[in-house]
Amino acid sequence: KMSDFIPFELYKGKVKGKFFPLSHQYWIDGKRPPSVTGLIGIMDKSRALVPWALEEAVKSLLPRLDKKLTEEELVKAWFVSEEKKKKAADLGTSIHSWCEHYILSDMGKENPPEMSEDKAVQIGAEAFMAWHDEHKVKFISSERVVYSKKHHYIGTLDIEAKVDGKLCLIDLKSSNGLYNSVRMQTAAYVKADEEESGKNYQGRWAIRLSKETEDEYIERMELKNQ
Repeated sequence: KMSDFIPFELYKGKVKGKFFPLSHQYWIDGKRPPSVTGLIGIMDKSRALVPWALEEAVKSLLPRLDKKLTEEELVKAWFVSEEKKKKAADLGTSIHSWCEHYILSDMGKENPPEMSEDKAVQIGAEAFMAWHDEHKVKFISSERVVYSKKHHYIGTLDIEAKVDGKLCLIDLKSSNGLYNSVRMQTAAYVKADEEESGKNYQGRWAIRLSKETEDEYIERMELKNQ
């Protein structure tokens, strides 16, 4: 339902709000503060997205070059990147969800999640567990709303944890690459949480959880460089 929301309290109960998951909206005292992801979304990402969209269109047409292309096939190639983007977003959500349940289980709040049958989710989940083990990660919180009263922005951090003994904020990404916007995103979350709690973060992490094997990555790069 559009009316379903998750209540939250910040600043020792002085700030009370509602989060609406379906519309991804935050409301505080009847007002809607801008979200971190919404503000970052204003940035022009065309330099990365346009070449990728063209690449996807070309890939979809290559098998048909020796045949007469119909108008319908050309139009479909134009929109193939949108279909790929939606599929990738859904897959990223699944990987993120699995990691969230893994974190809660590691904190003793629920039973360990069952491994997904989806190969891509398995790859992302195994990469996350490998990072956890390699850096002696101790999770403190996850999926927690942070809000800056000073600058009036809001968002939900992915993970707060001790990494190699240092207090860090971690953001999970399932995209094919990491972009400069993640620096802004994690910095905004850190500043908002430090403003409320007085904590002193010693590091920020952006973890890219791959959805493909190394062989699949190499094949994609070879095709891209042809």
